[in-house]
Amino acid sequence: MAGIGFKLKNLLKDESFISRIKAYSYAAVISSGPWIYSLLSFLAVSFFVTSKSGMDKIFQVSVIYVFAFSQVISGAFQLGATRIIADYIYESRFEMIPGVYLGTIACLSPILALFAASVFSGTGIGAAYALISSILFVLTGLIWIQLIILTACRDFKTITYRFAIGFIISSAISITLGTRFGLIFYMAGFTAGILYIFMAMHVQILTEFKSRTGKIPSVPLLPKIKKYLPLIGVGFLFNAGVWADKFIFWFIGGSRVCGFLYENSVYDRMNLVLIVILIPVMAVFTLSVETDFYVKFRNFYKSIVEKDNLDSINLNLSIMKRSIFKGANSILKVTLPLAFLIMVFSRQIIEALKMPVEYQLNWCVFTAAAVVHSFFMLSLILLMYYDFLNYTFRAVLVFFMANVLANILGASFIGPKFMGYGFFIAVTAGLSAGVYYLKDAIDNLLYHTFSRERVPGEIVIKRNAANIRR
Repeated sequence: MAGIGFKLKNLLKDESFISRIKAYSYAAVISSGPWIYSLLSFLAVSFFVTSKSGMDKIFQVSVIYVFAFSQVISGAFQLGATRIIADYIYESRFEMIPGVYLGTIACLSPILALFAASVFSGTGIGAAYALISSILFVLTGLIWIQLIILTACRDFKTITYRFAIGFIISSAISITLGTRFGLIFYMAGFTAGILYIFMAMHVQILTEFKSRTGKIPSVPLLPKIKKYLPLIGVGFLFNAGVWADKFIFWFIGGSRVCGFLYENSVYDRMNLVLIVILIPVMAVFTLSVETDFYVKFRNFYKSIVEKDNLDSINLNLSIMKRSIFKGANSILKVTLPLAFLIMVFSRQIIEALKMPVEYQLNWCVFTAAAVVHSFFMLSLILLMYYDFLNYTFRAVLVFFMANVLANILGASFIGPKFMGYGFFIAVTAGLSAGVYYLKDAIDNLLYHTFSRERVPGEIVIKRNAANIRR
């Protein structure tokens, strides 16, 4: 992500307002493409879906299930694949990336397909619906994997255009055919847009990183996965934690739509706040925070590898610490005004979303939780930068357990009025754990670096290459 962030920074050189809009728009699509696509397509198509026979509920719940559960399942594979690909990039072995990609989706696809078939075939709507929904589920899960690889492509314009074309295809087919022929064609149109995005990105990955021989080298994934086992737990538990409160309020405080499909219309709409806040946060992180921090991070470790004196090393450490606070401040400048506006106009927004006004306080609490969630994510990313994977796993475990326990107890004893509070408690607990572990890691960073050789692979490899040239 830092690589594509540096590329996007070139758009800011002329300092014009249009250039800034372009840069942050590209960054938003690259970091949050599926969320933007799903939100826009979902809103566009939902506007035309008829309420006849509960068709609107079935369509909306189906799409929410697709994005929720595909993200949780794919999360177990995302971070491990990211780290393996990063190792190959550090070694300048870009031709190995397609092998990692194909191996990952080959392992992931059957799991996604089995889960989707078990859920959607039990709805009783029909075989065509189950098949289309399952295809949509699998494709969405694989796109989560594609996104981590496309950040290495640095072709941000192509990525953005393909999501835009996918949105147009999805909306056009769904609205044109769905309004005439019903639910199956709404789902088919939505799936067509996702299929286009998947195929276009699949071709781009295989083309951009192909080897000189044209063959795709095989990658032994199992030994590499064993090396980064905590990342599997982090990816799965984080995404499961993000959705845990939603699942609980579906099954405890929600209503059954059909088969295994449950929904809680109030809480589902409330969760739009999380998406609205996280999209600009991820754009700012990609374009500003990570790029600035990465330079300071690399300079610190470079001073160690090149055996600078202690004063120089401590100076780089101080500069790196300041860049962390600067990054947190950048996120604060985005989240606070946005959250303030969402809270101030909460009544109008709630009425526009056709939510009961008595949930206005819950809406505001969830908005505050979304802000805290942004900083929790920052703490996790920084811990992973420093390779403190066990600390990261513990912080995510705290978040997951807190979200599950708080919401089960709240939903059982308080009911719908607890919506939003459990998630706020969970992200606050997760952030507290993340900040505690991050402070411990940074305070003892020199000790960990020298005693355990915690120098990033990139720096070591480049240093060895320089020695070989000598």
